[in-house]
Amino acid sequence: MSIRQTFESPAPEDYLSLRLRSGMGEKDWKRSKIALKNSLFTVSIYDGDTLIAFGRVVGDGGITYVVSDIMVDANYQRKGYGEQVMQEIDRYFDEHAHEDSYILLIANRPADRLYHKHRFAYLPENKCGMLRDQRKET
Repeated sequence: MSIRQTFESPAPEDYLSLRLRSGMGEKDWKRSKIALKNSLFTVSIYDGDTLIAFGRVVGDGGITYVVSDIMVDANYQRKGYGEQVMQEIDRYFDEHAHEDSYILLIANRPADRLYHKHRFAYLPENKCGMLRDQRKET
């Protein structure tokens, strides 16, 4: 096992493969390439040449930041790689974000337990998170 970490975006093929191996589901190759290119910050962990963990930050780089695509290959879960990705993302925020920045994420359960350890909390009673439905109306 030759584990290494990099802050370079992975190839879209590696990203898409990890999405499947981590249970995150499929995405389009072309849109994935664009998304990776436009990330503000990425963390990639490899075992040899295989991407086994990944996370990224997207946003405007000034006020709003979104943590996205935190994923770990199912064969490598529960070994600290998700925590390692989040520690690097925390460092990024410590260096680039401000007290009044909006730092957001949408968590799948049970991953929300990981994010609690990194200063994320559920929204207070007077706020709510929302997702826009992009399906075409028929």
